[in-house]
Amino acid sequence: MTFHGRIALLALGALALVLPASASAETATKHHLEMYKAEQHITLPEYDTNTYTLACPGNDLAADGMWRIDEVGPYNAQLADDDEAPWTVATGVSVIAAYPSASDTYTFTFRNNTSSNAQLKIFVTCLGDKTAADTHSHDMVASPIATQGYNYAVEDEYTTAPNDPVHCASGQFFISPGFKVNSGEAYLFASKPETNLYEWTYGFYVSKPATSLNVYGRCLENFTDYVNGFPKNHRHKIYGYLKTTAQHFDKGNGVWEHQIECGEHQKGLVGGFDVFDPSFTWNSHSWYWLGMDPRIKTRAFRTMGTGSGGGSYYLVCFNDRTSRPFYS
Repeated sequence: MTFHGRIALLALGALALVLPASASAETATKHHLEMYKAEQHITLPEYDTNTYTLACPGNDLAADGMWRIDEVGPYNAQLADDDEAPWTVATGVSVIAAYPSASDTYTFTFRNNTSSNAQLKIFVTCLGDKTAADTHSHDMVASPIATQGYNYAVEDEYTTAPNDPVHCASGQFFISPGFKVNSGEAYLFASKPETNLYEWTYGFYVSKPATSLNVYGRCLENFTDYVNGFPKNHRHKIYGYLKTTAQHFDKGNGVWEHQIECGEHQKGLVGGFDVFDPSFTWNSHSWYWLGMDPRIKTRAFRTMGTGSGGGSYYLVCFNDRTSRPFYS
């Protein structure tokens, strides 16, 4: 009896060792996505125009690039130039460009319109070009960067159509939005995903005749690339979700922060906004876009205006992990 009891105990111990390993193997069929951000502080001197680049490390994908205007030295009539109009944090800096200039890089151009230094931050959100290292990893599948030019003859408000040449197809995510003003003057009032997540809309207040600009974007497949032999040819699905419910916070002096948070086990890679007010015109509008801060799980949008409304805000969140394998 003692001998058989000892064998039974050993068998139970062996089973206890096997069960966690099986559970771990089941979990390991999913892969983690590498999602993070990079940022840089900028001091822009008075009346200066400068261009900056910010990149994700290695070959990781720059999924979104954005800025945030924090401060433009307070207007002081005694220190201002004789012909200088009063300014605010909203009118003190012009954003001329913020676009994906390479797979891993965004380029930004800002113009300081004032006789004081301006303080800004630039950001990129990054998606690893492969799933996190495990027994194996899968490549992300993304298209080259696409661009489309627009020429506007007169001052007005203009909105691109969601299915304009820069758009993706069903089964893809639109990532890496951006724009660049080549000549003239335009102020971005909308850059937002459509609910299908593969189309994008841009909106501009054009404030000079003969304005020329470009918009940008690229497409991320909602499946990873295939890997052979683990244990056989397979790939994994990537899950993305659109979040639109924002909380509004009064930061004082007319500045508001609007926050959207991703769900549990998600991170926010691509943000969008629309601060257009149809009751105003291209040269007189109630809300100004100051930029946004990706806190990776939460996106904080910054505006200047009156009241807690002032626009719509969007965040495309991705699950931390892929699906289990899809076999070919």
